[in-house]
Amino acid sequence: MSIFDALGSAEYKQHVSLLATLIKMSAADGRIDDSEWKIIEKVAEKYGFNEEAVKYLKKNFDRYSLDTPFSLEERIQQLYDLTRLAFADGHLDFKELRILLRSVLGLGFPPDKAELIFETAVNSVKNNDSKEQFFALVKDIVSS
Repeated sequence: MSIFDALGSAEYKQHVSLLATLIKMSAADGRIDDSEWKIIEKVAEKYGFNEEAVKYLKKNFDRYSLDTPFSLEERIQQLYDLTRLAFADGHLDFKELRILLRSVLGLGFPPDKAELIFETAVNSVKNNDSKEQFFALVKDIVSS
């Protein structure tokens, strides 16, 4: 049992699982680029993780699966972070895309809309849409 398993609220554990998934996705092509690592560090800082915790997750990311956040806003935020990470190194790897598609389901989006949400997220980040545009596009799909 790690310190993450023993401590923290459900929300904290969701943040741990998001960081682990970000690390897993960035390592899917066999290496973690500096641009990918910067996104991971930014997300870690946003959720209050110290350097030691991030290093632990870098070594142990396979111990965690994506945990579904309760709010739609948080689910979209995590999808946004994951999608941006997939593009961070300038190319999309098949393994990264597969993890991203699984993450759409893991984040609790409706299964019948998962493929459309995935495609919309990828295209939104690819087109350099703003975060607000990304959120609006995903919300439109979820609510339709």
